[in-house]
Amino acid sequence: MPLPCTYSLAPAILEAAQPDETMPTVPSSLFLAVFCLFSAVFFTSFLVRMMIRVAVLDHPGHRSAHEAPTPKGGGVGVMATFFVLFPILQGVTGQPILSAPVLMTALATALLAGVSWLDDLYQWPPSIKFAAQCLAAVLVVAGGTSLPLPPAWGGAVVGAVLSVLWLVFITNAINFMDGLNGLISGSLAVGCGILALVGPAFSVPDLFWPALLLCACLCGFLPFNYPKARIFLGDVGSQSCGLLAGAAALHVAHATSQPSGWVLGPCLLFPLIYDVLFTLVRRKLAGHSLVQAHRGHLYQVLHRSGINAAMITLAEWGFVVWGAGVAWWVAPMAFVPGFISALGLLLAPQLLWTGLAVLQTRRHPVGPW
Repeated sequence: MPLPCTYSLAPAILEAAQPDETMPTVPSSLFLAVFCLFSAVFFTSFLVRMMIRVAVLDHPGHRSAHEAPTPKGGGVGVMATFFVLFPILQGVTGQPILSAPVLMTALATALLAGVSWLDDLYQWPPSIKFAAQCLAAVLVVAGGTSLPLPPAWGGAVVGAVLSVLWLVFITNAINFMDGLNGLISGSLAVGCGILALVGPAFSVPDLFWPALLLCACLCGFLPFNYPKARIFLGDVGSQSCGLLAGAAALHVAHATSQPSGWVLGPCLLFPLIYDVLFTLVRRKLAGHSLVQAHRGHLYQVLHRSGINAAMITLAEWGFVVWGAGVAWWVAPMAFVPGFISALGLLLAPQLLWTGLAVLQTRRHPVGPW
C-alpha cells in the first residue's frame, strides 16, 4: 500500500508560474534609450530622403560653394526627429520633461525652426529672422538657462542680458558657417558626442542623453551632406542647432562644479566663433558692410584658393576635438589662469589656420576677401 504523499506539486507549479522578480520582464531603460538613438539615425535619414524629394532648391549665388541647384531643408529631418524622440528619451532615462528650462528651450527652438523653415521657403528679410532669434533667446533665458554672474559682476540681470546676446550671436555664427559640406553638421555632431562623454565630469550628466540624441540626428543627416552634398541643412537646421548649442553652453556654465568648467561650451564652438569674429573685424577694418553677404570667411577663402572642401571640413572637426582637450585641461584651474590658458591654446591652431589662408591666397589669388 503506497504511503500518502505529504508534498503537493500545486504550490511548486504556481510558484514556477509566477515571474521571477529578479528577471526583467520589460526592456531596461538603457536598452530603450539606445534604441531611441538608433531610431533617431534611421528616422532622420528617412525624413532627409523625403526632403530631397520635396526639392526646395538652394540656387547657387556669388557666395555659394556649390555649382548646381541643391535641395535644402535637411534640418527638417534633424529637428523633427529630435522633437519626437526627445520627450521619449527623457522619460525612459528618468530626466525631467516638464521643467521650465526644458519646456522654454523646446518652445524657443520650435519657434526658431518654424520661422527658419518659412524663411528657407520664402526668403524673408533678415530683420524677421533676427527678431525670431532674439525672441527665441529671450524664451530660453526666461526658462532659467542663463549665466550665473555674481552680484559684483551685475548679478542675474546682467547675466540674463549677456545670455541673450550669446544665444543670438552663436545662432548667427553657426548659420554663417553653414556654407561647406559637412562643416556645421559634422562639427556639431562631434561636439555633441564629446559633450555627452565629458559632461558627467563637468557636473552636467543631464546633458548626456540629449547631446547623444542630437548627435544621432546629425549623424543620420551627415551622409547626405558629406563629402558630396545631396541636400543642405538650411536655416531650419543651422539656426535651431545653433540655439541648442548655445543653450547647452549656458547650462554647463550654470551647473558645472569645475572652477573653469564654464569654458567647455565656448571651447567646443571656438572654431566657428573665431572664424566669424575674425571675419567681422577684418571686414570692419576694410570698410566693408557687416550685413552684406560675402565669401570672406576663412573656410570660404581656403576653399576658393584651391584646398579640397572635404579636407577643410575635417580640419574644422579636428579643431572641435582640440577644443575639448583644452577645456578638459583648464577646467580645474581658477577662473583667470583658466581663461588665459584656454584662450592661448585655442588661438594657436586658429592663427596657423589664418596664416595658411594668407599663404594660399598669395599663391592662388582669390580677389577681395
